[in-house]
Amino acid sequence: MAAHKPVEWVQAVINRFDEQLPIKTGNIQNTHTRVSTEHNKECLINISKYKFSLVISGLTNILKNVNNMRIFGETAEKNLYLSQLIILDTLKKCLAGQSKDCLRLDEAMLVKQLLPEICHFIHTYREGHQHATELRNSASGVLFSLSCNHFNAVFSRISTRLQELTVCSEDTVDVHDIELMQYINVDCSKLKRLLQETVLKFKALKKPAQLSVINSLEKAFWNWVENYPAEFTRLYQRPQTDMADAAEKLFDLVDSFAESAKRKAAVWPLQIILLVLCPEITQTISREVVEESKANKKLFMDSLRKALAGQGGSKQLTESAAIACVKLCKASTYINWEDHSVIFLLVQSIVVDLKALLFNPAKPFSRGAGSQSADVDLMIDCFVSCFRINPHNNQHFKVCLVSSSPFTFHFVLVNSLHRIINNSNLDWWPMIDAVYCYSGELRCMFSETLSKVTQGPNTHAPSLTFKDRMTTSLKFKEKATELDTRSYKCLLLALVKLIHADPKLMLHNPGKQAQEIQSSSVELITGLVQLVPFANTAQLSQEAMEALLVLHQPDTIELWNPDAPIETFWDISSQVLSTICDKLISHQLVNSTEVLKWLREILIRRNKFLLKNKECATHGSCIPICRRAQTKLEVCLYLFLWSPDAEAVLVAMSCFRHLCEEADIRCSADEVPVQTILPNYATFCEFASVSNMMATSRSTLQKRVMALLRRIEHPTPGNTKAWEDTHAKWEQATKQILNWPKNKVEDGQEWINMTGFLCALGGVCLQQHNTPGPVTYSPPMGPMTERKHSMISVMSCEVSANFAASSASSNETPLSSFLDRLLALLVCGHERVGLHVRTNVKDLLGLELSPALYPMLFNKLKNSIGRFFDTQGLVPINDTNTQFVEQTIAILKNLLDNHTEGSSEHLGQASIETMMLNLVRYVRILGNMVHAIQIKTNLCQLVEVMMERRDDLSFCQEMKFRNKMVEYLTDWVMGTSNHAADDGIKCLTRDLDQASMEAVVSLLAGLPLQPEEGDGVELMEAKSQLFLKYFTLFMNLLNDCSEVEDEGQPVGGRKRGMSRRLASLRHCTVLAMSNLLNANVDSGLMHSIGLGYHKDLQTRATFMEVLTKILQQGTEFDTLAETVLADRFERLVELVTMMGDQGELPIAMALANVVPGSQWDELARVLVTLFDSRHLLYQLLWNMFSKEVELADSMQTLFRGNSLASKIMTFCFKVYGAVYLQKLLEPLLRGVITTPENISFEVDPTRLDQGENLEENQRNLLQITERFFLAIINSSSEFPPQLRSVCHCLYQATCHSLLTKATVKEKKENKKAVVSQRFPQNSIGAVGSAMFLRFINPAIVSPYEAGILDKKPLPRIERGLKLMSKILQSIANHVLFTKEEHMRPFNDFVKSNFDAASRFFFGHRI
Repeated sequence: MAAHKPVEWVQAVINRFDEQLPIKTGNIQNTHTRVSTEHNKECLINISKYKFSLVISGLTNILKNVNNMRIFGETAEKNLYLSQLIILDTLKKCLAGQSKDCLRLDEAMLVKQLLPEICHFIHTYREGHQHATELRNSASGVLFSLSCNHFNAVFSRISTRLQELTVCSEDTVDVHDIELMQYINVDCSKLKRLLQETVLKFKALKKPAQLSVINSLEKAFWNWVENYPAEFTRLYQRPQTDMADAAEKLFDLVDSFAESAKRKAAVWPLQIILLVLCPEITQTISREVVEESKANKKLFMDSLRKALAGQGGSKQLTESAAIACVKLCKASTYINWEDHSVIFLLVQSIVVDLKALLFNPAKPFSRGAGSQSADVDLMIDCFVSCFRINPHNNQHFKVCLVSSSPFTFHFVLVNSLHRIINNSNLDWWPMIDAVYCYSGELRCMFSETLSKVTQGPNTHAPSLTFKDRMTTSLKFKEKATELDTRSYKCLLLALVKLIHADPKLMLHNPGKQAQEIQSSSVELITGLVQLVPFANTAQLSQEAMEALLVLHQPDTIELWNPDAPIETFWDISSQVLSTICDKLISHQLVNSTEVLKWLREILIRRNKFLLKNKECATHGSCIPICRRAQTKLEVCLYLFLWSPDAEAVLVAMSCFRHLCEEADIRCSADEVPVQTILPNYATFCEFASVSNMMATSRSTLQKRVMALLRRIEHPTPGNTKAWEDTHAKWEQATKQILNWPKNKVEDGQEWINMTGFLCALGGVCLQQHNTPGPVTYSPPMGPMTERKHSMISVMSCEVSANFAASSASSNETPLSSFLDRLLALLVCGHERVGLHVRTNVKDLLGLELSPALYPMLFNKLKNSIGRFFDTQGLVPINDTNTQFVEQTIAILKNLLDNHTEGSSEHLGQASIETMMLNLVRYVRILGNMVHAIQIKTNLCQLVEVMMERRDDLSFCQEMKFRNKMVEYLTDWVMGTSNHAADDGIKCLTRDLDQASMEAVVSLLAGLPLQPEEGDGVELMEAKSQLFLKYFTLFMNLLNDCSEVEDEGQPVGGRKRGMSRRLASLRHCTVLAMSNLLNANVDSGLMHSIGLGYHKDLQTRATFMEVLTKILQQGTEFDTLAETVLADRFERLVELVTMMGDQGELPIAMALANVVPGSQWDELARVLVTLFDSRHLLYQLLWNMFSKEVELADSMQTLFRGNSLASKIMTFCFKVYGAVYLQKLLEPLLRGVITTPENISFEVDPTRLDQGENLEENQRNLLQITERFFLAIINSSSEFPPQLRSVCHCLYQATCHSLLTKATVKEKKENKKAVVSQRFPQNSIGAVGSAMFLRFINPAIVSPYEAGILDKKPLPRIERGLKLMSKILQSIANHVLFTKEEHMRPFNDFVKSNFDAASRFFFGHRI
């Protein structure tokens, strides 16, 4: 779309940008939306480089629409403000990125569309609006970028407004457009145009407009100087006459305007600027005598000096003189001292008086209550300028450092130093290191200010800017103490920013002892750490974190104590980690996720320092604070893993990477295993790798977290403390949830996450406690007299307390208490949150529990269910108990079905026999209601899963237990005994039948029947009766299935589903019968053998199917006579291999008729193995081959299909001929695959490559074919005897069958030629065709698959082998090529070898 319809594509991107603005989505921005917004911005900025007009036009329309939106409410206002900032910032960056050599944007469009919208922000949002400053600054940034390439459009708007104001007669005029010159990008030529335009129109303007021009031009000048300082510097190297002329004319106009002291005060700052623009005039007025045209300039400077010295007669003029002189000093700093400009003489003449006026502690400079912010800015400009003029004249510096000086002086000092550090873009400006000597005084100022802020009233109140502080004092008359605290917060913020800008300024300690240096570093860093938790002072907290990051840069860490950097690092940095982790662990931080991100950066920088000093990285790392910090950090990261904030979880997981990196560095230095520091190093690495997951749901992330928690193997102080802290928090959260709605729960996700965390990590905590002694289990069928009669009794809000009290022991651990609490919550009856709690606890116990806790859980479940029964073993039924049983079944099924890593190790540590039998005993008396049927079905599914995990479980009396389970579960098989009219009930009962039979199948596998003792009947007789009971049940169930299927064709989806259920049920029943007979042949065969001769075809077929499945299992043994278990199949084998009087095999052939084709491969294996073991293989082959020939339509189709006879033949060839083929073909094939690359065997002209010769290829193919054929016919002596028997049998069967198939007509005509033609020749042909088709050619075509070669041949060789096999097959078939033209050239070779092939085949038919 982007390539073919660029306009539509760009518009689509703009629309997406619009739709995802906060004002459109209605949501407060979070991390995800911020990332999405930034992505949209970057996309539009990049597109604007190619489709500038489209993007700017689209953004302008969006901005216009947003500005016109009506909003209601605080959230909507915040979203509007954020949306406007996003749009303005995008516009600014698009405009700034516009190339100057491709200005195609219509300026009319800019003027008509964009400029009015930008002016709207600059003019409309004045003081008082909540976000006025941010919006005006952002809009001015757009205007600045716009004016870079489109100055004419803005200048035209300013000029037009000036022209309009020259003819305006109103006293109140709109000067907003004039003020635009404050914000535009101004270079030397643009400033000149502004000056010239002002000169032309200044005199005709009204006073308000004149004052606006005066103020705006001054700011335009500073825009020029600060953005193009080199141009201003060149102005004093090469003065520009036109600039000076315009400036002088405007100076004179403004001087004429300044008739009164008030006007003079207004214009002096601009006049000093205009003089600065005239280098020659400044030189002139420095003389004693000047010409008349310059006299007013000299008079101006004299008046300025007098006013500055307090001799101007008016405070207003003195203040204006101070402003003008500061401007002069500031401008002089942009001129190189090496130029020796006269302007420096002017500066020297006023600087002493200027500093005396502005930095007088006895009489602080102030222009009134409304100008405090401007006064501070003026003092900062003066301080910075004086430093740049003479950095060694530090009297005012010392004045500002004195603790008794006014607060304003401290504030000015710190902000001035910050500006000196950040704005040092001219070569001749001195660097901040000139004041490093005052590092101690600055640290003292930081400590004192921090103390006043942290100990003052209302410590966590929102901070104000200096300007806000002053305004507040006037508006609200706050108490002095509270106001001072807020003021010191402003100073503290400035100090922290200063540390961030240059930490060396605070760490400079020349000539001091190591201990003193370290103490000062500790005090500084500890002070910053105190500010991190200042949640309600977000800016101060954020700046403190940034400063600490800078302090943790490797080069800066070495300054903490240059004499012992490593030891000091471990001491101080560990204190930082310990303090911050304490705050995070105690959940005292509102911005905890941001602090965690910052903590990650701290870890990264720590590791960089350690890596830089890896040879001695462990020096001093054994101190207690270091170990405590590591433990607390580990606890902190663990606790964040259950945070409901997915971003916090991912950040915590990523922090584990840096723990591992630190351990790697420390262990490599000491050459010890990394596990000595991080016992769970491997799992921590996995946490780190998962932290790179992109966008994912909270639940998916938590599942991954819990899976990793279960892998933690080693208990440590960190993970143990994390579990305990989480458990305490979880207990409180559980009470809050159960007290709903008294306690409103914001989000249950945190409680769910905590529950999963405790389940998953509980296993490793179990190792911290003494393991109990071996558990003794009561026999599964033991008496109930010793069991206590106790019921789970739950009330809606006190559910866990009652249950936990009933099962707690005197030495109960928190882990045991936690599991008791969870089991009680399984039946939480709370009206509103009960279902939510029950569902989550069930899922977490079943899916996320640590395998190490399985034994404890099994014992608690067993004991809980055991309390359901009274002393006589009776079962009182109630809803709570039934609910608990249902939940237990679900949990156990999930546990066993989940195959959690490590589960096999722990499943066998506790027996589940008693619990399973009690579950069945309880469920079996629930009746046949819908809910009861569902519970029974689930229990049957649990039994099946239990048997799948049989090898992992421990049983006290397994056979007895399984026999009892079979007895119980077969009682649930209802078959057609269920006469429910409702189709839904019928489906449920069929599901129960299916689940019951699947469970019974698994129970019966290898299960010898064990009748109940004490019946007074012989054991074998009792087993026989029990077998008959089950076998009869299964046969009846099969009959039920058949009868239902025979009732008619199912109609409709429900009936089709029922039909599928019946088919599946029938299959399970057959499996059950197979397993039953398989494990009880001695007692069961007499009851089942008669079914093989049953008059009902379906019954016979069923029996054959059962028999086949038993034989499939029996032939898994290598030798039937070598194992005790195989003896059990002896009678079955005799039955299957039984022969009739005429040599027929009735059972084997019956199996061939009833077994489906999909199982013929397995049946072929079974039959060949069985008959060969009894030396009856020839009889099997005779019967099978004879039947195949009888059913064949012609010789051409004989053994060509996938019949059972073909599969038996193939299996025989595979088993008995593998060694022969390997010995025969391997040397031949290796000779072929090593042929040179230029040898080709392709004989199809349509497939020849360029440059190949057809005749040469034919010769190549003929050569290898002849070589293979000769090797084959010469290998008669090595042909396996078993395969000779197969060939002979095939020959005899073919001769006999062909004779019997001779037609009556042929016999009447007595044509012996026909008979002889069909007997020997065709019989030999059948042998040869089958031998090559099923035996030799497959190995030639696919030697790698046949195991003859260890790698696949090249395609060129494979093609040759395939063509060769065609020729060999034609020889074996005694058929010439007719259809494939490219193969006809080989007919002579084929025909010439017919006799040789016949002799070879004839030799194997005996």
